[in-house]
Amino acid sequence: MPAETSMSGDEFVMPALAAAFDDRDAGKALAALGELLDTPAPGGRPALWHPLGCFRLDLAGAASRRRYALHCWPRGERHPAARTLTVHRHAYALESLVIDGELRYRRFGGAPGGVRGPLYRAEGGGRLSVLKRTEEVAELEVVEDRLLGPGRFYAASAADFHESRVAEAGFCVTLTRTSPKLRPGAHALGEFTTPPVLLYRRRPVAEPLLTRLRDHIGRQ
Repeated sequence: MPAETSMSGDEFVMPALAAAFDDRDAGKALAALGELLDTPAPGGRPALWHPLGCFRLDLAGAASRRRYALHCWPRGERHPAARTLTVHRHAYALESLVIDGELRYRRFGGAPGGVRGPLYRAEGGGRLSVLKRTEEVAELEVVEDRLLGPGRFYAASAADFHESRVAEAGFCVTLTRTSPKLRPGAHALGEFTTPPVLLYRRRPVAEPLLTRLRDHIGRQ
């Protein structure tokens, strides 16, 4: 496996972070994350609210085209979109480590007679994304259902439909690693009453909230 080097000036931290994920070593991943957050990034690190209510802080990319990011569900502050489709699959493989808090992770498999609905295809990216209904209908059932706390890893392939939930009164931070894209876009499972097009605008995260997140991770 080629060594991972950052595209954003963190070339001394990225190999340690990559090795920690490869070995599923939560302690080493947290140590590397702390160093990464202490390293200035040219142009800063973008952070946007996700339609599902959490926010994403991009950290770094690597020569292998895998990317790292933090996802945070702050206590007492969520910004979900008016209409959200929670069961989805990405265009890439996802590995995730729970840094703090608790998260319910459910993974779905195809099953006739299961939850049934039209598939929506994601288009766009950055601050504007669109979900458009396709002609395809999926039937899914839960094949994995776990409550995960600090130090626990979980993964989803690009083919896996999954759902991550954090209690409204709860708090959670995860560190993710994603592979290069394996298809053009993500998919989400809708209902037959869901509008054919859903438009999401992702707002920037206020700096004080990001400062609290960095300080919190620094105390871990």
